[in-house]
Amino acid sequence: MKKRYIRLAAISVVIVGIVIGVLVYTSRFASTVSQTHTASGPVVPSPTAAGVATAANGASTSSTGPKTFQIMPAQTTASYSVDENLIFQNKPHNDAVGTTHSVQGNFRIQTGASPLVDAMNVKVDLSTLQTDSQMRDNYVRKHALETDMYPDATFISVSTQGLPTSYNDGESVHFQLTGNLTMHGKTNKEVFDVQGKVVDKTVTGMATSTIYMTDFGIQPPNLANVAISQNKVLVTINFTAKEA
Repeated sequence: MKKRYIRLAAISVVIVGIVIGVLVYTSRFASTVSQTHTASGPVVPSPTAAGVATAANGASTSSTGPKTFQIMPAQTTASYSVDENLIFQNKPHNDAVGTTHSVQGNFRIQTGASPLVDAMNVKVDLSTLQTDSQMRDNYVRKHALETDMYPDATFISVSTQGLPTSYNDGESVHFQLTGNLTMHGKTNKEVFDVQGKVVDKTVTGMATSTIYMTDFGIQPPNLANVAISQNKVLVTINFTAKEA
């Protein structure tokens, strides 16, 4: 009988230790989640950006000069990537990736001696984002993104930085695209890092930006301290667009 009590006591100590360990481990991860980030708010387009496009060399260009390109949803993906802690799966840094082809939009490009990219308007249907877990997807749609009320995310460009002074068909370029991202009822200035190229009448490329959920009034998912998400999110758009 005495041995049994000793065994039960030992098991109790182990269980208590595990619980305390999980709570401490969770609190440390959660402390990084709760770190605040100051939202930038929307950026106001300048009169130049709103009316006359400005080329990379500073010259003004008629708004009728650039060619319009339409995003091809079947060949385009929008995705998010966020670090999450899956405690009882012993995955402290699991990379949750959600992807969708439901991307619509267009933009204008001018090549040659005065290249420019402007008038980008992109809309993503957030309710169609899918990860490797239906449970996660349902939670994100219902409790985080609240897609019944806010189904879409939109990005409207305002300016570009880093375009070359000239561009030839087939060359890869790297530049920054600044604009307003609207999601979950809030709009903030965001900067996308863009790599792409034009071949004949097709544009392909990738745009990435790091955003913070709380900037858009979204609380990082926390499933009863079993699955905890970070606040920081990497947004990626791999796009193909064809001349309209």
